[in-house]
Amino acid sequence: MNEPNLVRRLTTIVAVDVVGFSTMSARDEEHALELLGQRMATTASIVQHHRGRVFKATGDGLLAEFASPVEAVRAALETQEAMRSANASGGPGDQLILRIGVNLGDVVESGDDLMGDAVNVAVRLESIAPHGGICVSSSIYEQIIGKLTLGAEDMGEQHVKNIPRPIHAYRLTLQGAPPARAPDPRPAHKSSTRLVVAGGIAAVAVIAAAVGAWLMHGRMEPAPPAAAQVPAPGTPPTQVASSTAAAPAPANPASAAPAAPTPPPAASTPPSAPVPPASSPVAATRPYVAADVPFVADSRRRALENYARAEGSKAMAITVRGHLTIATRRIDDAAARRVAIEECNKAVQREVAQPREVDRCMIYAIGNDVVWTFRSPPLPPQPYLPPTRPAPPIAFDPAAVPLIREPARLNLAEHYVKSERKRALVLGRNRVDWWSPSETEGDAIRRNLQVCGHITGRRCIVYSVDMQVVVRTPQRYRIVDVLTAPDLADLGTSQQEAIDRYLVADDWRAIALGRNGRLGMAMRRPSETDAVSDALRECAQAGGTECAVAAVGPFLVAPK
Repeated sequence: MNEPNLVRRLTTIVAVDVVGFSTMSARDEEHALELLGQRMATTASIVQHHRGRVFKATGDGLLAEFASPVEAVRAALETQEAMRSANASGGPGDQLILRIGVNLGDVVESGDDLMGDAVNVAVRLESIAPHGGICVSSSIYEQIIGKLTLGAEDMGEQHVKNIPRPIHAYRLTLQGAPPARAPDPRPAHKSSTRLVVAGGIAAVAVIAAAVGAWLMHGRMEPAPPAAAQVPAPGTPPTQVASSTAAAPAPANPASAAPAAPTPPPAASTPPSAPVPPASSPVAATRPYVAADVPFVADSRRRALENYARAEGSKAMAITVRGHLTIATRRIDDAAARRVAIEECNKAVQREVAQPREVDRCMIYAIGNDVVWTFRSPPLPPQPYLPPTRPAPPIAFDPAAVPLIREPARLNLAEHYVKSERKRALVLGRNRVDWWSPSETEGDAIRRNLQVCGHITGRRCIVYSVDMQVVVRTPQRYRIVDVLTAPDLADLGTSQQEAIDRYLVADDWRAIALGRNGRLGMAMRRPSETDAVSDALRECAQAGGTECAVAAVGPFLVAPK
């Protein structure tokens, strides 16, 4: 029957449920209900913070919707973090464990309520999630690739109650590892898996033949940017430029970068079988160390050290721009976390004229445990810059910067060029660029590399420091992207070390790649032509077939 008044739309559904709540209620119903109310209020607050909406309470859980799958997963992660923190500080009777399911699909509006297959699937995904963990559908998994640093256990096709078709599901894990395939008691079936890596989660399937074909023919388009930042006009800039946009940056010069995290779990079990908490993406924490906190300016290091010595319930929030807020001596960890996030958000609202997703405040530590759901930003080997600069010096020119679009060039001309503070422009995978002024050259380089590494999930390169370009830019080839080691297929230890040295050199250098994976590398050559010809010869001498130029300097290249 056709019902013209039905409103359908695509949305992300998060289903949250408490494990064993009936047993808790049987022991002490009044206390169980009070604890449930407190924890669901915390969950609702996190949902709202991530621009979501709770549309239904389900007795011992809730259902929420989000416009963004990425924000939905982040809210799920923070919810599990908050529960873990509360359980750690609570007594034996205050332990409340959640399971969370996340699904993207079509829903039907019924007033403020939502109904439909997408909601039902999210609920069933929750039922097969590990205790304290998160289970997502393949539609969600595809959306968060390249945006979050998480791993996943590929559960394969799951047959769940009241859903007539199998659901391809993933359990999220904390180390950015390949989705480990769980053993399935049912007959074997084929299922593709993808590698979840930093900067977000990025799909990487690198084989020598594919890379060689790409580098020789230039047929693979760059992936869309992991994030695009359009900062506030007329202020000291920190900015991310993507393949589509880049703009002036905000007023607070303090900026720095976060990046991110996750280990692979255990075997798949039928939906009714409990999964050990070891599978949970929030179970792993590490001790707080002030020197490990990313994005924060050197001038604020003392505050980081003071946090370690602070007593009582405490929490720390950070942003990629270097905002740092600390709440200490609070009633409990939940209160400390709430105050830290609230104060951080206020700072962002005051100092960033046009906040974007990348400016989101993140809880870094609760107590002396780091609960940040990201792996430390990948950085190039030290020294981050070659010991010498190109000679004669190459003057910085916004019009000559590779891999950026016109809005980013205007931003650089208006802000980077005119800044009187120390600054460094870094370039990263998928056409991401970021720069932020600082008090010292070393601080500017470190923090900008951290931000770029956090966003892209790969090592980034320093293109310029102040008004001097510190890398040589190829002229005979078209620049495709920034070179990272995974672009060159599987490398042995000695090859990886050679690539590390290659990436921080300042002379003319090139890499040639054969279709069979053999490499040829030439460094310290007097010209681009010499570097290219020597790299091709080295590739052929190493047994490479159909050798082609893969990189010149720190850039992946293709024929013009």
